[in-house]
Amino acid sequence: MDLQQFERQAGVSIPAIFATAKAQNDLKHAQRHLERLPDDVAATMFREYIGRWRRNERSANMWMRDRSAAIKEMLTQFPLPIWHINTEIRRAAIATEWADRCQRLLNNATQFGQQQVDAKELLNIVKQPADQWGFCPVLPSFKNYDSKKDCGQFDRDPTMYNMIAAAIARLVDEAWWGRQLEKSWRRYQEHAAIITGRVRAGVSPYVSAQSLREYKQRKQAAGAWLNSNFVINETHGLELLLADAVGASVANPEVRRAELMVRMRGFEDYAEENGYVGEFYTWTAPSRFHSWKKSKKGPSYANSHYLGANPKDTQAYLCQQWAKTRSKLAREDVDFFGFRVVEPHHDGTPHWHLLLFVKPSQLRLLRSIMRSYALEHDKHDLAPAKGKRRPRFSGYRPRFDFKTIDPQKGSATGYIAKYIAKNIDGAYVADDWEAESSGSHGAEGVTAWASTWGIRQFQQIGGPSVTVWRELRRLREPCDWDDILEDARSAADTSNWQRYIEVMGGAFCPRELRPVQLAKTVSEQANQYGEDVIKIMGVLSSESHTPLHTRLEGWQISRYGLGHEGDTALPSGDSRAPWSSDNNCTQGSKDQKRIGKLEQEAAKLGLEPEDLALLRHGSVINSGGVLIRLRDNMLLVSKASVAESERADDWSTMDSHFDAAVKHHHQQWRKQLREQAWQLLQHGGDVEQWIAGLPNPDTQRLALEQLADVIELERIERRQQQHAERQYQQQQFWEDIEEDEPF
Repeated sequence: MDLQQFERQAGVSIPAIFATAKAQNDLKHAQRHLERLPDDVAATMFREYIGRWRRNERSANMWMRDRSAAIKEMLTQFPLPIWHINTEIRRAAIATEWADRCQRLLNNATQFGQQQVDAKELLNIVKQPADQWGFCPVLPSFKNYDSKKDCGQFDRDPTMYNMIAAAIARLVDEAWWGRQLEKSWRRYQEHAAIITGRVRAGVSPYVSAQSLREYKQRKQAAGAWLNSNFVINETHGLELLLADAVGASVANPEVRRAELMVRMRGFEDYAEENGYVGEFYTWTAPSRFHSWKKSKKGPSYANSHYLGANPKDTQAYLCQQWAKTRSKLAREDVDFFGFRVVEPHHDGTPHWHLLLFVKPSQLRLLRSIMRSYALEHDKHDLAPAKGKRRPRFSGYRPRFDFKTIDPQKGSATGYIAKYIAKNIDGAYVADDWEAESSGSHGAEGVTAWASTWGIRQFQQIGGPSVTVWRELRRLREPCDWDDILEDARSAADTSNWQRYIEVMGGAFCPRELRPVQLAKTVSEQANQYGEDVIKIMGVLSSESHTPLHTRLEGWQISRYGLGHEGDTALPSGDSRAPWSSDNNCTQGSKDQKRIGKLEQEAAKLGLEPEDLALLRHGSVINSGGVLIRLRDNMLLVSKASVAESERADDWSTMDSHFDAAVKHHHQQWRKQLREQAWQLLQHGGDVEQWIAGLPNPDTQRLALEQLADVIELERIERRQQQHAERQYQQQQFWEDIEEDEPF
């Protein structure tokens, strides 16, 4: 860390603070621990260290030692120095590079598709680069893999092979790598903020100010996009602003809060009618997961037991302990249902609130089992001083607390209502004591925290499917031909969750035995990773076995409403279509000419307009023994082989040649645009005129990326040159002093 730069930024004099010989030793101690840390993290830690050192030198040195070790341990998860991914341009370059590494491993292992390799072995080879980052796509269970393969189970049901193929497709996709790197960078920044004290009461509760600001910006950008697009259905002549459609769903905080309250109230009514009692539990992780503590009257302070865990690690620990609890309760035949709410402490560490209903005879057993697993580890944190333990010891309360619901004092729904509102939009919550702010401001921090760390805030435990409930609420007309379906529809339509539970077989009926199930269908087009896209089409009753449609087909996302000529709408159910106005809403004569040319070429091959639509969404068409696909706005034609392996090899060879040509073309374009960007920067040309002279939006976007990269490199070189000049000036200064020194 550059102390001179820190002095200028912080406006302090380090020599004046560390004036004595002992203070100089402490300064060297701090500098040694701050070596090889990112500049921004080091500056934040040093600023905190100075404040602590002025109050207590020994405590400050211990804090610096422990927190710098936690930061360095966190940095070991990255196979590259962290500055390689600190900008969007660099993350995109790293994503391309590491996706290419996976592709090369795939090509080498299969000899460019000419050699057959065991699927599991191939996956382990290809995902080696991802393992270095800790990234992993969704994988199937490999339990008894060899025995199932030997008996031919995978040949009869290729689900295993399909999942492995989809995982490999993600590993070689630079877009997938880009998403993983973006998520990893955000969480690194937030974890560093937690360790250095930028996430805590009195500073920025729940989430850092930077993450909260970025979260608001993402929400604002998403809202602008929703308000600039429509969902249209030409078949039925329907048109709706996309923002209104989203606002009517559970994505709307008000709708989500109301639905949770209805379900919670229904659970409580069902429990009262069937003789269950409710108990409220609070489950907190051990002290080693908490970075900062909060005193009742004073400010927050660092926790000396903290070992560097982030909120995702803490949530994984709580889930693991809950899994053990559920297994034990199942072995003891304890039936329960209710809700779980996850919310953060002021330092971002998650803790759980559970409202569970159980038979009175099993209440003490449920409580005892939950308490035993909540206190399974680090019991010494709760042990009182020797000789001070009272006969009725309740020192476990900081980790596990419970409160039996007394209907005479209040309802279970009223007890949990505060936690539901506090973690959604803060409605009807006056003050957030944990955040020391208003309820609405605290709720913003909580939702930003959940988004950053990917933590599920609410989970129903037991009971029927809420997705079936939502589909039934779409139905407006009675289902007189099916009594079960009508009873379920009527309960959902009147927001009677208790009646819905009864119609669906009770709180403990297994999902496969529920009388009303979801009706699903598989889309004609696969997604970009070759996976089937499963869409909900309605509900299915066990009485009639006839699916009842709850959704209209033909919805599309469009930049313009109905009646606009030349509108290029996107199928709403197609997961291949990216939700981006940049990609989908570009209009102009060039687009029309390109589409017209494709239609002419398709007509020559005997294809219908519907076939061309399938091609544009990634499908491959077999027309009279000829395979046709669309790549980069070009129709590729190949003769279909009889054997599937030969067909795969044929396409693999064509793809490799085509990809090589496209890659070479893009490399030449990048090189040419970079040279133009350097000339523009050196001679002070007109950027707008340069961009306007490029042939198409894709090239213009690529040119802007190259220009931004050149500016970044220029800035780095300028900083390095200034640093070298400062070192030279310092060296000259000391040499001049030595020459003037008398001997």
